[in-house]
Amino acid sequence: MAEKDMTLEEKMAPEERELYEEFKKRIGLEFVPQHPHDMFFPNGTDEPVHWSRIKRWATVNGDFNALWFDEEYAKQSRWGGIIAPPLYLLAMDDGVSVPADFTGAIYSPDCVVNREKYPTFRGSMQANCEWEFFEPIRPGDKIDTRKQCSDVFWKQGKRFRLLFVSGETTYTNQNGQLVARGHIGAVYMFK
Repeated sequence: MAEKDMTLEEKMAPEERELYEEFKKRIGLEFVPQHPHDMFFPNGTDEPVHWSRIKRWATVNGDFNALWFDEEYAKQSRWGGIIAPPLYLLAMDDGVSVPADFTGAIYSPDCVVNREKYPTFRGSMQANCEWEFFEPIRPGDKIDTRKQCSDVFWKQGKRFRLLFVSGETTYTNQNGQLVARGHIGAVYMFK
């Protein structure tokens, strides 16, 4: 049978089917959180948000909005005080990446591909990212992150078999208020 006449299932290598089945088992389960930015949270992310770290995040990202830096200006705003840039949440937990407990099957901790197990794997990338913001982040807030897988599916591309993994990250503050929600998607490419 010619490859063009084969179904996606028939084109998949056994290890790809196994990976897909393993990923499918994780739908609805919580991911292990990631804390990638040691320069912002050297002691982990269980500590409260600090104004100094808000300013550092904003400076590193070239965002000099007075709401992050100027107490007097911020007091006069509708927020009533200093707040953090919305994407400051990325310093706390990278809500737009697929966590290591998912990617660990393919990549080692130093991002080397397990070619022995996945010889047809060609790479991965972020496929989409969407954010919703509900409450501002303030100095003193303690942010809790929850991340879970929402879907896993295959598609046939022009050159690759594509394994899509999507998930959702929710951020709540110490009062249980929903601060933000991030929707992510990653695609893994197999030849």
